[in-house]
Amino acid sequence: MFRFAKLLFAAIFIVTAATSCPSKAPALLQEAENKWLENDYREAVRLFLQIVDRFPGSPEAETALLRTAETFMLNLGEFRKAVEYFTLITLEYPKGKNVHTAMESMATIFEKSLKDYDQAVIQYQKLIDHGPPGKKDSYQMSIARCFYLKGDYPQAIVEYQTLVEQYPRSRLVQEAEYNVGNAYFVMNKCDLAVKRYRKILENHPDTSFRFDILLSIGVCMEEKEDYANALQIYEEILDKYKNRELIQRKIDFVLSRMKAKNR
Repeated sequence: MFRFAKLLFAAIFIVTAATSCPSKAPALLQEAENKWLENDYREAVRLFLQIVDRFPGSPEAETALLRTAETFMLNLGEFRKAVEYFTLITLEYPKGKNVHTAMESMATIFEKSLKDYDQAVIQYQKLIDHGPPGKKDSYQMSIARCFYLKGDYPQAIVEYQTLVEQYPRSRLVQEAEYNVGNAYFVMNKCDLAVKRYRKILENHPDTSFRFDILLSIGVCMEEKEDYANALQIYEEILDKYKNRELIQRKIDFVLSRMKAKNR
């Protein structure tokens, strides 16, 4: 009986040592990374998850959990699986080095891959509340973009204006102001759109959005049948706009409308 107990204790010790010895974690992590480099993503995930199970709470386990999520997102295209593992990172390592990466990745998946803009907004708001301070303006821009993409233009305007008001020194302010104009434009509120566009041109005459803004103003002039001003704008940007053929078609159309109107 004593001999059996010793053998049982020895067996338990061997299994425990084999599954919990921290020195084995880096080697197993490297093996998993090698499988990933060989494009054997399924085997890499199996090994990453083995690390998570065998060495819970270790730095290697946190890294392995991140690499599992990233592999599902970037290599296997299984976005909901990726969200599942990114979520685990935020739950199991809320103060870990990868938590903000996990939160940003979830927001990106919801916005770009799953087109679930409501969930994306929730994640971006969490990042504003708990993420790195230096990126709050970009998260606010992402929230505004999500509302724009889902077609909720009035709320998108609110969110873009929130960025302008709360982060007035942000490099994104000019783009936010431009997108407010675009939101009014797609809502067919040309007067408000043109007012916004002209304010940008007045405050930022060298803006990178200049020719796109002028095109939109020209379209608004067409809508109002103000063909003379529309033509003037199109002729101004003909040789400067990225798509010359588009502007030439606009000019031809306006000239035909002016001709018909003067008959």
